[in-house]
Amino acid sequence: MSGEMGDTTPIDFVVENGGRQLRVIDSTESRQLTFTTERRERFSVRTVGYDWFAPVDHVAALGVSSLRLPGTWDILLRDPDGELLADVPAGTDAASTGHVVAEITTTSIKLYVAGSGGVRVSTVDGRSRIQSVDGSPLVVGARSLHERPARMLTIPPTVEGLMQGVSEFGAALKTTSPERTFPTFRGYPPELQFGAEPEIPQGRQRPETGVCLGLPRKLEAVLAAAPLAYFLGAEVTPADETRLELAGHGTVSLAPFGATDAESLHALLVHAFVLECAVRTEGLYPVELAARERLEATDIELNYAELYDEPLADRLAAYLTVPTEPVAAVAPEWRLTADIPETIDSGRLLPHLADELANIRPYPDGQQPATEATFESEGALTDELNDAMETFLRDTGPSRPAQNGETVGERRPSRSCQTADRDDSFRVRPAKSILQVYAGGGIPIGANKVTAESYRRQLTDTPENPATIRAIVICNDPGMTAETDVRDIYASVPMLRVTGELHTDTTVGELRQLFREDVDLLHYVGHVSERGIECSDGHLDVDDVEHVSTRLFILNGCRSFGQAEQLIETGALGGVGTLRNVDNETATKMGKTIARLLQNGWSLGSAVSLLQLDTAAGLDYVVLGDGTAEIASADSDSPFHYVVGTTFDGEYRLSVNTYPTQTDTVGAMLRPAFGQDDTHYLAGGEIVQLTVDESELREIFERQNSPVQLRREQSGPGFSIRWSQDLAEDMSPLTDPL
Repeated sequence: MSGEMGDTTPIDFVVENGGRQLRVIDSTESRQLTFTTERRERFSVRTVGYDWFAPVDHVAALGVSSLRLPGTWDILLRDPDGELLADVPAGTDAASTGHVVAEITTTSIKLYVAGSGGVRVSTVDGRSRIQSVDGSPLVVGARSLHERPARMLTIPPTVEGLMQGVSEFGAALKTTSPERTFPTFRGYPPELQFGAEPEIPQGRQRPETGVCLGLPRKLEAVLAAAPLAYFLGAEVTPADETRLELAGHGTVSLAPFGATDAESLHALLVHAFVLECAVRTEGLYPVELAARERLEATDIELNYAELYDEPLADRLAAYLTVPTEPVAAVAPEWRLTADIPETIDSGRLLPHLADELANIRPYPDGQQPATEATFESEGALTDELNDAMETFLRDTGPSRPAQNGETVGERRPSRSCQTADRDDSFRVRPAKSILQVYAGGGIPIGANKVTAESYRRQLTDTPENPATIRAIVICNDPGMTAETDVRDIYASVPMLRVTGELHTDTTVGELRQLFREDVDLLHYVGHVSERGIECSDGHLDVDDVEHVSTRLFILNGCRSFGQAEQLIETGALGGVGTLRNVDNETATKMGKTIARLLQNGWSLGSAVSLLQLDTAAGLDYVVLGDGTAEIASADSDSPFHYVVGTTFDGEYRLSVNTYPTQTDTVGAMLRPAFGQDDTHYLAGGEIVQLTVDESELREIFERQNSPVQLRREQSGPGFSIRWSQDLAEDMSPLTDPL
């Protein structure tokens, strides 16, 4: 496949520091990777044509024979046709002669490095190094992982119209092989709009998969079916009951998969997806996959090698003979659950939710998918969260300023701010997924609030200057100066060019102008009231700002949800707001922790999700708009979260958890740079538990700065998040008494 650079390539190569440094920039995803070379060499970029086995956006000869990566990554050595020559785990060495292409895995920008005389991989000072064996210049190919819908379909505003639109989602699949379980092999489904007459640009393009999904003429069923229909490349047709029709295999009812249409459709998606992940190990990536190993340890009998070459309908028929329980037991924690209203207009959300293979749970229009204030897991922390939730939902009356004879502490937190009525706050029903989104009216507690417009904005968002990340911290509260440290946190993002600006005592006019400017992240510290965001000379109501160009924001002030929601409606990509009064100390800790998570590659949604599990105060914070938005990428591209406890014999039990990113979605695979074997894991939730000694634990903590919780502190009050590199320097908190 030709890799010659086009006129609209999202990838750029920038030589810096007198030729000693190369920055690869993805302008559409605001992602950067920085490379160095040997002291004696200097980068020079020359765009060239090159035939790769995989698609790339930009190819260049680098003028150097050695490339040092920003961290340590798994690297696959392939021949020019893509045949695997060697699997090189992070931190190990290998070499292959002849014409070799090194595929760097799990990076935020897809990278290939070619050497005409062979390639050698080694590790120097904790960083992977790629060298040409014969000293000839290396060639690099890069591809953005960004996807956009290729078409806009016009469909009638009816249930049957939605069936027509969803039937075309499979056209975005780049293959019908098991490799489509990888995120990069799934394109973005076409967008939907409504009109009197259907209009399908370029005609029907759905692949012939031999799969037909029959659904009742019910809006709930069609909305819930979109991710499954997309993944299976299925045609959706009206039927008396929810069922599959497979070419050569007849009709199969989905009733055994769940009590409702939504439950059965998602359960089948998970079932088929996990088994396809196991079978894909017979293809381009023949790795040791933990999910397959666990399946093979059960009574399930599948010929993986034969299944890999079978048509999709035949593979699916084989999967339907496999019991659901053992497959569900090895499935990763699902990325996303979406509660959306049963309306025709919700059809505009379907391409975006199908792209994430979300668990879609429609709810009756005019109602809210609320639940009682309880959490499903057990333990003291859960009890604390349940108590906090009960208090939160019961406390619906507006607070008032302190009266004569009262101290501020008796009536309200130290942040003085007017409060709004909270009658439309509700706890979204729990879900067994890492993230939750909600579309509809009211203020959802425990979910990110989204709209079709916020998803579309995510697709078209392109910063003016992708080479530099502009982060602004605004502190309009003299009592909150401790939180201004976040400026230094943002400015210390590894290997990125970040400007950390601090503004204090900002006026209404100055804040309005900052919202209009091309700012990647605006972190506000101060008061928010029903009059707006407090400034040195008054209050700025975002309703008075005609257009917002700020991409991401954090409004760390009391009850900032309303202003945050207006920022999203006026143009911001995503942000964080609060639902009620937050005291100074808590707000400072929350603000600093969110900043540090963002700095280490976490998305807005994942950061707040972790904090909601860590402390009851996390329930006061909610994400609006694009919860997948990030300002940096993690060293491993999949952020880790560790939970560690001690064993009876003085060792440590380490739980390794992963959180999703924009590129590490459902089906992404990773191999931690620690452990005893070469096993790969499907990203999502807890991937493995390890027993390690102190030196091994310190080595793990040093590799990548990640949030850590001590198991004995999880059930305690307040914040329990620590940081791995801090613990690597001082391990005493692991054994200190509470």
